[in-house]
Amino acid sequence: MHPGRNNVLQPIKVAALIVGEPGAAELWALRSFSSVPCKLYVVQALQYSGVSKLRRARAQVKVHGLSRSISRWLGNQLVRARERERNQQILDELFDLGDLREWWNTSHIAPIRVPHLNHLYSRTALEKIAPDVIVRVSGGILKSHIFSQARLSALNIHHGQAPLVRGLSNIAWGILENRREWIGATIHVIDEGIDTGTVVWRGAPQLAPGDTAVNLYFRAHVDGVAALVRILKGYSRGETPPVWTPPKREISNYRSAFGLGEWLKFLLVGRGLRARVLIERGIEC
Repeated sequence: MHPGRNNVLQPIKVAALIVGEPGAAELWALRSFSSVPCKLYVVQALQYSGVSKLRRARAQVKVHGLSRSISRWLGNQLVRARERERNQQILDELFDLGDLREWWNTSHIAPIRVPHLNHLYSRTALEKIAPDVIVRVSGGILKSHIFSQARLSALNIHHGQAPLVRGLSNIAWGILENRREWIGATIHVIDEGIDTGTVVWRGAPQLAPGDTAVNLYFRAHVDGVAALVRILKGYSRGETPPVWTPPKREISNYRSAFGLGEWLKFLLVGRGLRARVLIERGIEC
């Protein structure tokens, strides 16, 4: 592919991967992709993973140790579930879920349902689609037999500034650890690592007094999806997106799910309202 060969938009095939019923953030992305000259397919996993809860628990203990694993479990049980429901309600309002659902119901997009994204049925579905581009909208880590099905590229929307920060809940981690530079979104090529692929876009939302993690997630998601739409339109013109080069001496950090202690600290700073990183930004403004 040669950049700028022509300005004529040629339809491409895009396979968007999601897990479960699409929420407001997923529907926002899918509707945005529909503005690109493309044939949009949706592969919908019925569950997050094919690994049993017991095997996942054993793997977590092996990686994080017993005490950290217990802390993460307590955090999930006591805080995360309620926070997730609260955040979803906020995002539903910010994204206007009613309007998005109306679009979804009239879009005539019939999701291809598979047990989980790395399942053999998922690979078979992608082989039949033969997508030019795969976009992971939601879900876990993709294996190579899935992301390698893309003719041009497999891309991920990461909520955090990778490779500076990788893993889970990176915007919330940025608030908790007072790392303004972690807050943002990244579009990167999917490889066998965790958020380690080539970056094709990275950006950060404007921080403002009164921000919380969910508000910043909303703005980062809108910016990231807009950037991804531009990249997809570039592919339809026969253009390869430029590689984003990180600053020199930038150290990559990995963060996993909050434990109970992190959740309590997060709530104590008002989910960001009283966080130093946002208060300092407010003073600058």
